[in-house]
Amino acid sequence: MLRPLIAAIALALALPLAHADTDPACSGACASLVAEGRALTVQGKLADALAKYQAAAAAAPKASAPLSAAAHMYLVALDPAKPEQAAALRKQAEGLARGALKLKPDDPLAQEVLRMLLDATPSPLHQPNQAAAAAQNEAELRFSRHDYAGALAQYQQVMRLDPQYSTAWVGAGDCWYMQREWAKAEALFRRATEIEARNGQAWRFLSDALVEQGKLAEGEAALLSGIAADPAQLPSWNKLAGLRSRTGHPLTPLALRRGVSVGIGADGKATISIDGDLQKTSETPDNAMRLALAMAEAKARTAKDAPKPSPFEVELQAWQLALQVAAEANAASGKQLSDPALLKMQAMQRDGQLEPAIFVLLYKEAYRPDYERWLAAHPDGVRAFVDRYALRP
Repeated sequence: MLRPLIAAIALALALPLAHADTDPACSGACASLVAEGRALTVQGKLADALAKYQAAAAAAPKASAPLSAAAHMYLVALDPAKPEQAAALRKQAEGLARGALKLKPDDPLAQEVLRMLLDATPSPLHQPNQAAAAAQNEAELRFSRHDYAGALAQYQQVMRLDPQYSTAWVGAGDCWYMQREWAKAEALFRRATEIEARNGQAWRFLSDALVEQGKLAEGEAALLSGIAADPAQLPSWNKLAGLRSRTGHPLTPLALRRGVSVGIGADGKATISIDGDLQKTSETPDNAMRLALAMAEAKARTAKDAPKPSPFEVELQAWQLALQVAAEANAASGKQLSDPALLKMQAMQRDGQLEPAIFVLLYKEAYRPDYERWLAAHPDGVRAFVDRYALRP
């Protein structure tokens, strides 16, 4: 059990666990208890960690950090869990993460936990070898205890054990960041992006170090690189929205409610479910489009033709058909869509921007191969899209 647990912790610790998830409502006893809980999580003592998080929540009922940290703990436990335990662990992690977001809507750790629960596609980032993973866990343990000198030495050991593991450079940079040594932090975060350009957290932390030095334009550029690296990481979007609001160019959330889901059974057949509160209004143009989206997805996912479409191609084809249905319904009855998010998707299709809209605003890791091809052809595509529409997920 020890080896898979170490691997699970090493993977989960790629989440934003340090300066990026500071919760002002969790200070004093709350902050100390959360730090103790994280140290216990790193050691694999999950029951003891949960007790610390529960005590922290009792000490600061309005703080999101104890809930998001507990959600992360259940995520750590999920990977090595037995199949019969997985559903309960997922439910606990999701419930705690959503509870944290009710208290603090931009809690980055809670956002990342939900993202990883909803998108099971493995991260494209390099995973550490066993020796490096063990050293990384020790580094995180020391960091959680505010032993930044000791943590830095351990992160440097990880670097030697596995030079391709960019997360070690992020941790080392964070040791300097926590000591307000912005330039030293910047250098290490930047090196992490050089080792793995797809490390969105490295770009986000680099932006933090740059902004602390008053380099706002460079900080924004780093965030856009981080979003291009991984468009699904909401903490990067949160920070970009904050920077753009400061300069009078706010971003508007797309706030898309899909409203329908497609499940594929063991027999290979698809089932379509529509949210309960939408069932009474299923005849509206909005829901007709939603159902068309689900039907097109179901058809593409159950097609027996070879080669099968990629996950991105399934999504693109589904949106193309759904938007076609909406246009035909409008032509026939004069009824138009009313949902603001669906109207935005319709407008972006008219502009010939449906593909980048899916990549930037609806990204899933399963789209990575198609996304990388698009990004190679449009290296400034993410910035151009954001500048054009001022939208965010």
